[in-house]
Amino acid sequence: MIDTSPLDRHERIALSVSGGKDSLACVLLLREYLPRMTLYHLDTGDLLPEVREIVRWVEGFAPVVRVQTDVLRWIAEVGYPSDLVPHSMHHIGRQMAENGASLVGRYDCCALNLMLPLYNRIKADGNTLLIRGSKAVDMKRLPLQDGGTDDGIEIWLPIVDWSNADVMAYLREQGAPICRVYETMTNAPECARCTAWWGEGRNAYLKRHHPELWRDYQARMAIVAREISGPMRNFVREYEGAL
Repeated sequence: MIDTSPLDRHERIALSVSGGKDSLACVLLLREYLPRMTLYHLDTGDLLPEVREIVRWVEGFAPVVRVQTDVLRWIAEVGYPSDLVPHSMHHIGRQMAENGASLVGRYDCCALNLMLPLYNRIKADGNTLLIRGSKAVDMKRLPLQDGGTDDGIEIWLPIVDWSNADVMAYLREQGAPICRVYETMTNAPECARCTAWWGEGRNAYLKRHHPELWRDYQARMAIVAREISGPMRNFVREYEGAL
């Protein structure tokens, strides 16, 4: 049982549905209350097909408001997301560097193509309670705390204390579809071909299940590798020269 008292304090309630296991668990956990809330899903335009299927499954019993962005066009115009961004990619460095592809930090891309568009739509619709599937086990410090408020919107994280094993066990108990990404990955990617978030195991997964996406992903990663290789060589020379 969970404490559903946050629902009693609000009339306009939003539940964020990514298509991942955690938000799906929240949907099922609060299924009897869904008529009182609005489900929101943001599609960056680069979702894995199997993640889209989960969202469609939810739409079979609850309406979902879809918010659409175009991350691939944004990347083409602004730059490839990367976990390492060299000095040459800074706006000053770009004025002095040789022509090449631009890189941006992973969180810049996520914020502008995923987090902010979804949050802004939820706020614009007048919601005062936002329900998310964030869990403490997923990060050392949650950016949005359970029970806190952000810009006038209360945050409720009903499964904040669950483990990943708890979530998977609950989904199986409920007879929910299990996305195959969880056979090899802990979290479902928001963007299939993202060139950041290097620890997720995306390369092996795409190669096995989506060879066409994998080839495009490899080409994109090669561009990132080219742009960071020079600064990394300089780093190694500087570091090893002091040993």
